[in-house]
Amino acid sequence: MRTSSFFQSGAYLRLLILGLCGALSLSLSACNDDDDDAPATPAQNIVQVAQSNASFSTLVAAVVKADLATTLSGAGPFTVFAPTNEAFAKLAPPFNTAANISAITNTAQISQLRGILLYHVVGANIKAADIAAGASSQTTARPASMVGGASTNDNTLYLSKSNAGVFLNGNTKVVTPDVSASNGTIHAIDNVLMPPTQTIAQIVTASASAATPEFTYLLEALKRPAAAAVLAAAGDPSANVTVFAPTDAAFRALLGSTPLSAVSDADLLAILSLHVVGSGRVFSSDLAPGNVATLGGNITVASAGGGFTLKGGSGTAADIAAANVLATNGVVHVIDQVIQP
Repeated sequence: MRTSSFFQSGAYLRLLILGLCGALSLSLSACNDDDDDAPATPAQNIVQVAQSNASFSTLVAAVVKADLATTLSGAGPFTVFAPTNEAFAKLAPPFNTAANISAITNTAQISQLRGILLYHVVGANIKAADIAAGASSQTTARPASMVGGASTNDNTLYLSKSNAGVFLNGNTKVVTPDVSASNGTIHAIDNVLMPPTQTIAQIVTASASAATPEFTYLLEALKRPAAAAVLAAAGDPSANVTVFAPTDAAFRALLGSTPLSAVSDADLLAILSLHVVGSGRVFSSDLAPGNVATLGGNITVASAGGGFTLKGGSGTAADIAAANVLATNGVVHVIDQVIQP
């Protein structure tokens, strides 16, 4: 068979080479496109990202004063829940502004500041998408490598996610999630998180003996022998409970002129048991219309005015007057009515 002069000539070879070069060029271009699609590692570490954002100027001053800048510039990975300037402004001096923080010389205050800041740091890279929707999950703040020891209950952060957003410890909201850094992630938050230092029993006792006392009726009730198990749970450092704590005004509204001592042990225990969830911390961000199981049976949660009410089998529904008072062994919600069986 006769071969075409075209194939015998160098023209075919030249076209073949050009075609191969074109294919190689397209292949390299496609590879470059793939590289362009890959997320780039941010150039700045967590401290540098915070320094470049005016909303974190108070936080930066605090990190410098607490001698944490070098640590948070390290390899990580870290997640920092970063209070904005507005969050710090809610605190009392000297922790409320960058200028006041920078001027601190008291070593005890600097140590306190360091402890507060470390409660905002997790030794892992957590994105908003990693937080499960629904009931609160938990993670450990104050990495042991930073505090020189093992973690305790005081170091737990409680995370929850709903249609309203991502929350920490019930009432602190992530206002800007997923600010990426080379060594982790920053989530801007609207409150400064305060690590708990007292059990529920200690919170109630301290409040009852304060200059403007509260929970005096509740403390008296908890000290009754019939309530020994409830008091034990409230004081157990290893417990994980939720207490709906009626104010003194709530007890007065229920009792009228009747002294608490006149209430029978059985009735008192039935009432107190409806105010304790023994299965874990229930934050306000976890509440939804329906039933909540307490030690005394179910109580009903209903939506009302942007919040929730709690009601037993009778009596007036209770509003939550102050939510998410964090304890080392649970959480307290202050309510304005006594929940009745």
